[in-house]
Amino acid sequence: MKRHVYGADDGATDRDLLLVLGWGNQPGHEPVDWLVDRLAAEWTVHAVVVPENGTDFERDYRDPLVRIYEDLDPDASAAHSLGGLTLAHVPGEEPRVYSSPFWGTNQTGLAGAIQPLLARLPIARRIVPVGSDPEAVGDLKPADETGAGDRGLSPAWLAAVREAQASLPPFREGSVVYCSLRDEVVGVRAIGRHAPAERVRLYDGGHEFFASSGREELIDQFEADLTAIADGRVPE
Repeated sequence: MKRHVYGADDGATDRDLLLVLGWGNQPGHEPVDWLVDRLAAEWTVHAVVVPENGTDFERDYRDPLVRIYEDLDPDASAAHSLGGLTLAHVPGEEPRVYSSPFWGTNQTGLAGAIQPLLARLPIARRIVPVGSDPEAVGDLKPADETGAGDRGLSPAWLAAVREAQASLPPFREGSVVYCSLRDEVVGVRAIGRHAPAERVRLYDGGHEFFASSGREELIDQFEADLTAIADGRVPE
């Protein structure tokens, strides 16, 4: 698990923001750089890249993020997708801001029936294909930045994630979840089951709000939620 640090412009603030990226997200990807650049104008952003093929959730995801979190003691925390699943398992009472958290799968039909069976196989090789449609991620997602999906998933990864989803801690009071009902990557129903409706901010777009056309309208509210948490207030 790697951490990349981006300083606030001109030292404008000493506030630290922990930003846990999603599966396949990397600094250098246009949507990720756009989000980090916007946030780094007001924060020192600690962007964490999660492993793509962790096979033990506690060892490969939760415990490394707990160490980063405790070392940093951030003023606010935000996370996307798989990062949102990981951050939800990190102890702490303060609210968090989630973007399309991977609290459940979006597999239906044959794929939904096969994945639980695949997860029983003790195989760490990435033999399970996944889609790489940039439109499902967001209409601003460059096609050449969806290549991580071409490498597939391993049955052991599926098992680790399913276990983490099944043991999801209670929703932290005051937290906020950004979610698109058109999300084809994560399970929207799982978000609805876990987060109170009044704490969900719906947007029209793909899995990554920061790769969707409406991102300019969303980023101000996203930053306002983080600022409220850093100020000790509950986002409204």
